[in-house]
Amino acid sequence: MPSRLTKHLVWTPVSKRAPAGYAPTAMTLMQEPSTETLSLDIAMSAHEQTIYLLHVGAEIEQLLMVQYLYAAFSLGGSHLTEAQQCLARHWRTVIAEIAREEMGHLATVENLLTLIGGALSFEREDYPAPANLYPFPFELEPLTKKSLGKYVLAEMPSEEVVQKLGLTNEINEIKKYVGDVMSGDPNAVHRVGLVYQAIQKLFQAPETPQEPPKTPPAFIHSDDISAASLRFQVRPTEWGLGQADVLVLSSVDRPSAITAIQAISIQGEGSTVKDLPTSHFGRFLEIYRNFPDEKDWKPARNVASNPTTDDDVSHDRQITNKIAVIWAELVNLRYRMALMFLSHSFHMEAPLDVSARSPRGLLITWTFGEMYNLRSISDILMDLPLHEKDDGLRAGPPFTMPYSFSLSAHEPGRWRQHRDLIQASQKYIADLQAAGAGHEKYLQGLATADQDALTQITAILGGF
Repeated sequence: MPSRLTKHLVWTPVSKRAPAGYAPTAMTLMQEPSTETLSLDIAMSAHEQTIYLLHVGAEIEQLLMVQYLYAAFSLGGSHLTEAQQCLARHWRTVIAEIAREEMGHLATVENLLTLIGGALSFEREDYPAPANLYPFPFELEPLTKKSLGKYVLAEMPSEEVVQKLGLTNEINEIKKYVGDVMSGDPNAVHRVGLVYQAIQKLFQAPETPQEPPKTPPAFIHSDDISAASLRFQVRPTEWGLGQADVLVLSSVDRPSAITAIQAISIQGEGSTVKDLPTSHFGRFLEIYRNFPDEKDWKPARNVASNPTTDDDVSHDRQITNKIAVIWAELVNLRYRMALMFLSHSFHMEAPLDVSARSPRGLLITWTFGEMYNLRSISDILMDLPLHEKDDGLRAGPPFTMPYSFSLSAHEPGRWRQHRDLIQASQKYIADLQAAGAGHEKYLQGLATADQDALTQITAILGGF
């Protein structure tokens, strides 16, 4: 089943391009020599196209974030030698950092949506069938040479940049291993960069101030860009991470929007020899070069792919271990909380003094606190049996989508939503403690943080 967002987006390999003079009803969004094209098969104004593609970008960033987190925390295990453990820890750290940076990309995309008055997007598909825009079908899986190859190809720059970097032969070998778009391989990986290049093109200023009569503009109109929206965008100073690698960029006009898009692209792709080592592409490629082949030693635990607590799935996916089920439900809840906190922060105007403590500041702080919780609980789940009768297969975080990320239309209702989720968390924590699930120090710290958050929410609700 194709994604609700991506069913109207079409990848076309060079060999299947339409002949010269062909005029489709849709506007081609991006064309690159010797690579795929990205086009819409429905008519949209430039403003609506931009919102549509930013929604796609937000969905992809979130999908990549959770898949990278899963891959990172699958690494390790008692079956490894000390030297292998050292390598696995290093790779895990690198991939977890990339996942955190994807969270920054997601926030920047939401800022761009805020800039042009588009609705925010925190949705994604939940274990979907392949859709034709995703870089690859969504799958939570332990890290392997092949999955690493997918990540390399998804994050890579254009063929022209790959050639300039002297990596063409190496990338072609990875494509043969994973699947090549040009050959029509169903396992082929699409570049994330095509989406951002299409968005950047829509933000560019027209060459002439007047469009020809009756011709739809190919660029978003200046009237659709609101500098005043800055007060609702999240800013790096508010996130308080002190980490330059986490890009949270705000925009007020075309140039700053293009700067933000280019920054995301460069951090993902690496366009020069200088920025290659710090890019997602470069870091994944370095791990791929040193990662053992499939028949060699296995850096990852024997972790289930696409684990879930649902009872209508195959045995090798279903979490039935009683302790693991509670941890899995807790990580799903904290995942929802992180996105609800982030979404709510965009509905509140930033205070003039961003250093002052404010309800908006609390939401942003809590968002990144949940990133820590997702990592911590994921690590715990990777060590727990998938099934009640331990058959050696480990569980993992399902990152299941909730029934809704929608916020209440009114401010008090939004804070009550957070209250309800935190109270649900308290129940899971109590269940884990009663079951003797271990990790008592972490659970007690989480319980204390939740109670502090409830106290602050109660105070905020008292002001309405």
